[in-house]
Amino acid sequence: MTRNYRQRLKSIWRAFGSEFWKVFSFLSLLLIFLLIKAGVYLNLFLMSKHGTLARKLLLNKPAGSISSKISRFLNRLSGLLENQEKNSISRTELIELAMRNMKAKKTRTLITVGGMMIGIGAIVFLVSIGYGIEKLVVTRVARLDEMRQTDVSPQAGGKIKINDKTLSDLKDISSVEMALPLIAVVGRVSYMNSETDMPVYGVTSDYLKQSAIKPVSGKIFESDDLSYNVSNLVGQVAGASIDQKIGAMEEKITDVDYSIDPDKWIRVRSGASISSKIIGYTKRTEGGSSGIEVWGSQYESDSGVGSDGETEDGEVLGKWIKTPVLLWKRENCDPAADGDCEDGRYVVYRNADNQQVQETGYIAEIGIKLSELNIKEPSVLGDTTDSTLNINWVEIASEAGVITPPEVKKVDLSASAIKQAVVNRAMLSVLGIKESDALDKKFNASFVVVGDLLSDPTANIESSPSEYTIIGVTPEEKTPVFYVPFLDLRSLGIANFSQAKVIVKDQIDLAKTRKQIESMGYATRSVADTVAQINSLFATARTMLLLLGMVALSVAALGMFNTLTVSLLERTREVGLMKAMGMKSSEVKELFLTESMLMGFFGGLLGIMLGWVMGKIIGILLSLFAIFKGVGFVDISYIPFPFILVIIFLSLIVGLVTGIYPARRTTKISALNALRYE
Repeated sequence: MTRNYRQRLKSIWRAFGSEFWKVFSFLSLLLIFLLIKAGVYLNLFLMSKHGTLARKLLLNKPAGSISSKISRFLNRLSGLLENQEKNSISRTELIELAMRNMKAKKTRTLITVGGMMIGIGAIVFLVSIGYGIEKLVVTRVARLDEMRQTDVSPQAGGKIKINDKTLSDLKDISSVEMALPLIAVVGRVSYMNSETDMPVYGVTSDYLKQSAIKPVSGKIFESDDLSYNVSNLVGQVAGASIDQKIGAMEEKITDVDYSIDPDKWIRVRSGASISSKIIGYTKRTEGGSSGIEVWGSQYESDSGVGSDGETEDGEVLGKWIKTPVLLWKRENCDPAADGDCEDGRYVVYRNADNQQVQETGYIAEIGIKLSELNIKEPSVLGDTTDSTLNINWVEIASEAGVITPPEVKKVDLSASAIKQAVVNRAMLSVLGIKESDALDKKFNASFVVVGDLLSDPTANIESSPSEYTIIGVTPEEKTPVFYVPFLDLRSLGIANFSQAKVIVKDQIDLAKTRKQIESMGYATRSVADTVAQINSLFATARTMLLLLGMVALSVAALGMFNTLTVSLLERTREVGLMKAMGMKSSEVKELFLTESMLMGFFGGLLGIMLGWVMGKIIGILLSLFAIFKGVGFVDISYIPFPFILVIIFLSLIVGLVTGIYPARRTTKISALNALRYE
């Protein structure tokens, strides 16, 4: 049973394969035939007096040399596709004979081809409208460059943040070309005695360029730096680190107060390096502890402090605390005897006088909370502020949806801040500034930064008002926002970023890269998702349009079938004469199939042109209306080249199917009876 089933499948496959080869070889031979005919006409043109200029353009070669070489090549190629048996007519000759028969019956041929043209034209027109609208929507939704981009953000409620180490990890992915951070804060804008809150984005100029944020007037700021060289600056304000990015081993950063997490044992080392000797262990003590924050070797940490700086030679540095602590030592024990000693037992480390040892050592900032800083004059980049300043504060929700505590500290922007802004039209409307007068206008802005962007999640800071200059205006008119240089906000002590934009080298690598990033614990979002949904929607719409077009094609195919069947009755004597002259029944059959496939082929070509022209006419009419409305030219018709090939093969298949029945009837006609037929 199984064997018979397999044999049937093989026979069906062979039959299908042979028919496909016939269609393919016929199409190839037809194209070669048309090219040879075109070469003949070209040769005649080149030999005429009007072909003198053309011969010069063709390297001044003789008229016949070019066309003869092409003809020889095409003849050789057609010989490979002929598969001609002995004492039988070639398929090329059948094509030529079929063309002559079609010319002899011009009216019948035009009606049949015209029906196919209308059916194919309906399909091409409807489907081209589907492709055109899809292309129009996709181009309005996404640029080509955006198909190589994805926005990376922390998981909602997750502990993993986007920081400098994250950017470094993203850039290390082989398919990633760029990783650009963004900081989103609340800006308090003051202009002409009025104040309003609006979103502010700290970005680099590369971020603006990759996001296609182009000013309609003015320009964007030029700043692609991600960190300051602030090795001479120390201090933290309200839990916000003034990040010392360049330093040296065991170089002081600032004085700190810290507390160790409850039930946490911390290793104490002899130096600020993970390779230094462990001199003991320490734990939380009453009243907290004080120490000196210094640079040391790199280590793994969730907050990023373990790789928060570097030396002038580029060696990564982490933050350590140099502090005097009481020491304990860890001893091994038997878990079977004592169930509380999975990690060993900690006992007091005593000296010769039986007193607990207290030494100055170095601890990494893991399991430690910086609670308060010992800074006599809390200086941020040159300006002092009062750390006990009372401010009536309105609680603002962070991007993670967490309401931050009503405690805020004032800081100043860096003295090196660029203080330039790219604003949108919506912001100008809120401020009451005319777009024509916006450039070089100045406004005051302060920035509110909440804890999820800072090293200390319980902290809140607000910058002192600073004067910003408008250097560019973008066309966005919905939500008022403005963009400032990334370093202007980074100087406030921001350690974590709101999101990052990742640009891959090749669009085909985007999906794979997104999976890698998501496996790191981040969420990704891309315009490619929207485009995929649009493509899915329009694929369904094109299918519906194609089905409507198939109705018209079915009517045309029935008309073609009827015409071929009727023409067979008219040509009964002709069939008998061809058989009497020596043509085989199979050759007569192939002649009728050739004619039907030729009609389908030319009907398909003309249908493609008709559908294209109809689509362009509709596009021009809609464009006239769109231009009147100020939208501009709209092209809603588009025909992909693969679709053209599908339509040509569909036309041949329709011609083949409609010609099978009349062609098979010719094999049953007797030559003698056909000659007697009236």
